[in-house]
Amino acid sequence: MNRRRVAFVEFPPAGGLYQFSAQLAAAMAERGHEVHLYTGPRPELVPVHPNLRVRPVLPTWHPADPKTIHPLLHKIRRVLRAGQLVVAWVVLLGFLARDRPGTVIWSNWRYTVDALGVLAVRRLLPRARLGLISHEPVLHNQQNTTVDRTGRVLDPALAKAWTSMDVVFVLGEEPRRRVLERWAPGCPVVVIPHGDENALRGDAAVPDVADTAPNVLFFGTWSAYKGIDVLLDAVPAIRAAVPDAEIVVAGAVYGVDLPALQARADALGVRTHPGYIPSEQVPELFGAARVVVTPYKRASQSGVVHLAYTFDRPVVATSVGELPTVVQDGETGLLVPPDDAPALAAAVVELLTDAERAHKMGLAGARWLADVASWTAVAEKFDDGLAQARR
Repeated sequence: MNRRRVAFVEFPPAGGLYQFSAQLAAAMAERGHEVHLYTGPRPELVPVHPNLRVRPVLPTWHPADPKTIHPLLHKIRRVLRAGQLVVAWVVLLGFLARDRPGTVIWSNWRYTVDALGVLAVRRLLPRARLGLISHEPVLHNQQNTTVDRTGRVLDPALAKAWTSMDVVFVLGEEPRRRVLERWAPGCPVVVIPHGDENALRGDAAVPDVADTAPNVLFFGTWSAYKGIDVLLDAVPAIRAAVPDAEIVVAGAVYGVDLPALQARADALGVRTHPGYIPSEQVPELFGAARVVVTPYKRASQSGVVHLAYTFDRPVVATSVGELPTVVQDGETGLLVPPDDAPALAAAVVELLTDAERAHKMGLAGARWLADVASWTAVAEKFDDGLAQARR
């Protein structure tokens, strides 16, 4: 195996995408590669390995920074952050020019400046291998995440960035199909597993599912396509069958009417944690849950399912995107149709009222994760994909 010099780029220093890249970077370092992870301030995970260097040098912002501010100040902050992102790209270009990695990997492009930055890296490092881990092949509109985000300048810029890639990685066959249809990058599009979330589990003992109260957890970004409204629709039926059931909704807020959603949750007695959830709080939330729900209306995949399996928790998921390939119906969880509150409620009640079955499903999910999606397995497939790259 040839030793590579690999640079991962994650502008936000926390959250699911950063956690994925940090754990993959550590696994690649374990395989003997020289790995650099360029990111923003105060990264929440800093894996320790002699072949890995985490470099918090990009002047971006932290997802845990306060979100609730006056609307005028919010607009000003958006302008300032746009400027920060431009500066971050300039800083990144400086480090890449100095370090000269043979491979540069991103996991998310959201703005026109990102596409332009990628094209600048291509000019700066013409012989380097450029790659993207496409967690979500199509951008979502921020105001309504159930529809795609487009723009007269954004679309052609992103198209050029995609076609400049030497390899693209996706987390399933359905995302692969979407990448080929939407972007046609002209390079290998390689499927890799998602990986576990052991870095978030920590060393403390996790309560057995069979010993938990009848608690339901929705964890992740509060976006319209995530189906929180469907979960709230299901709450009365869940409570009718399990009066002491507690429903918890936790995660960052993106593209939803927070006051309206919060008012409805309060009226239903749903416990909420709006805002970014620091990694040290994750074990407590998952440890208290008997079942984790992903009632998505659309999705390519979900790291939340892997997170649930990491904590030995079963999942009730909708049959969209790649979720049916990860949630084995009747074995590691239950599948229901999207936008179907009665079916969602029935599946949740089924596991809340049978703690032993929930326990067995959670352990089955953990075994599947260890067998199929360990970071050792992810890094091996990732390495194989790099070998297929155009450069």
